[in-house]
Amino acid sequence: MALQDSDLFVVQSQTDNQLYKLRLDALVSEIEGQAGVNFRGSVDLNNPPASSGVTLPAQNGDLYMVESDAATIDAGWVMQNSETSATIGDRIIYEGDTSDWILISTGSPNAGTVTDVIGSLPIKSDGNSVTPVISIREARTTTAAAGDSEGTDGAIHRLAEAADVAATTGTADPRSVVTADLLKATNDIVNGLALSPGGVTTVTTTDANSNAALDISPTAGNVVIELKTAATDAYGVVQIANASAITAGTAGPSAVVDASHLKDAIDALPDEAIDSITEGGTDIVAGALEIQETAVTDGKKQVTIGVNEETFCPFDFSALPDITI
Repeated sequence: MALQDSDLFVVQSQTDNQLYKLRLDALVSEIEGQAGVNFRGSVDLNNPPASSGVTLPAQNGDLYMVESDAATIDAGWVMQNSETSATIGDRIIYEGDTSDWILISTGSPNAGTVTDVIGSLPIKSDGNSVTPVISIREARTTTAAAGDSEGTDGAIHRLAEAADVAATTGTADPRSVVTADLLKATNDIVNGLALSPGGVTTVTTTDANSNAALDISPTAGNVVIELKTAATDAYGVVQIANASAITAGTAGPSAVVDASHLKDAIDALPDEAIDSITEGGTDIVAGALEIQETAVTDGKKQVTIGVNEETFCPFDFSALPDITI
């Protein structure tokens, strides 16, 4: 709920330490009546205050501009120093303590206080003489300014960006001003054409295979093209491995094998490979052999074969330990 003029504040006097009440409207009047000058407009001292919209008593510090000569100041205007006449451009200030007006004679209708603001194009004013709004008109082309004869001068709307001047897709915003960096990029292209008329102006890639293997920067002028190096998650160039890299098992884009290396590896493999080993045959001692697959290393099965002690018969009996009888 908003405060009302009759709402009360409780204050304590620092003189006698007693509590007192204070109405809101009295507080507002006290604040507004403090020392200071408040320009209220212009008045005609030939007529009573009410005819100029002035209600007495006025607020302390209210200032008015005398809008016309007054050979005889109307009696409703009580002058502190008993002045009887005023001149256009003079000012009067209300003195709240004595309830009268202080006349400040300027001797010039335009001295001391600003009474109006007029803008000189491209600066413009809304024409309000008390609280004028000042603005700077935006710069325009000759065609746009032809309708009002106010000329083309003014402030720029904004600075252009690369998206505004990009070939074909640029916004071409007519209110954006091109900056030196954007102009230089165009000049580089023009300079390249001057050095090599009819030559290539820009270099780009459509990246049709979506591999981003080419790096082109800049795309115009002194163009630099780089082919990226391949990586685990990126397309690019590789280097064929040499013999030492193959022997060492070097990894990475600098150690890629070609068809000849792959053929050499294949040729080194036996024509036939043992897929499995089992115990079997005719007239054998079943269970004499123990065959176990111990591990798989680099995709190759490791197999061990042994003779069970229960079926083993040594060739050299003299190597056996003596029996205890």
